[in-house]
Amino acid sequence: MVSIQTASVSDLDSLADLYEELASKTTNVVKMREQFRWMDSNPDYVVLVAKEGETVIGSAMGVVCHDLVGDCDPFMVVENVIVRSAFRGKGIGRRLMEKIEEIAAANSCQYIMFVSRTDRKGAHRFYQSIGYSLDVVQGFKKFL
Repeated sequence: MVSIQTASVSDLDSLADLYEELASKTTNVVKMREQFRWMDSNPDYVVLVAKEGETVIGSAMGVVCHDLVGDCDPFMVVENVIVRSAFRGKGIGRRLMEKIEEIAAANSCQYIMFVSRTDRKGAHRFYQSIGYSLDVVQGFKKFL
């Protein structure tokens, strides 16, 4: 049985392993632990994990961003959405995104936004299948 829950410190080693599949690079687990402790103490950050038993098989991170435009309604930025390749197509990504959307709504977020690498065509089809529009905005990213 797969559970969706907020990540805990005990999930970090398994999460680091999962992120290698997403980013194709090794995560600095020492820095990850420091960063996670800070994020865990900040209510604007949520890191979700999908677990089968004690193994993390999926994840999504949401950040509530406070805005100064119009009615100053917050929005959510989503990052690090990944389901281990062996578990894809089983509704786990959908459940992670539904939970992210619940959290965004509970925080009065007006919308959710994220970027996805252009080569991740399967991910794009997934996002469109759960109601996200590919053609609404153009994403830009600059590595520093």
